[in-house]
Amino acid sequence: MPVLEIRALPQPDPGRVGPALAATCLAIAREYGCEPHHVWATWVTLEPGHYVEGDRPATEQPGQTHPPIGRLLCFEGRDPETIERVLIAAAETLSRELGIPGNIFIEYVEAHSGRVIDGGGVIRR
Repeated sequence: MPVLEIRALPQPDPGRVGPALAATCLAIAREYGCEPHHVWATWVTLEPGHYVEGDRPATEQPGQTHPPIGRLLCFEGRDPETIERVLIAAAETLSRELGIPGNIFIEYVEAHSGRVIDGGGVIRR
């Protein structure tokens, strides 16, 4: 059930976004230990100038600053080593596929059993 949400500036090559998300879903599934169709990813492009680092706005994705900001929602219960592997796989894959090596920020957030609904039912682990 991992769900990756990304907010980022316009990319120099917007055609890379969809394939980058797909590759990242596969990498997350591999490390999380689930089927790829259970991993979802979304992308929201921020308006140019609406992302500021300190006092520096940007209008397009720079290579070294203003990283895409991700939130990876996963069920509770994974050990710290698995969480680290999932985060590394997601960040490395996304940055490689977008052509911005090492310039990704992702927060891992745990969803708790009984507090998620999907497919018409509350999910419990």
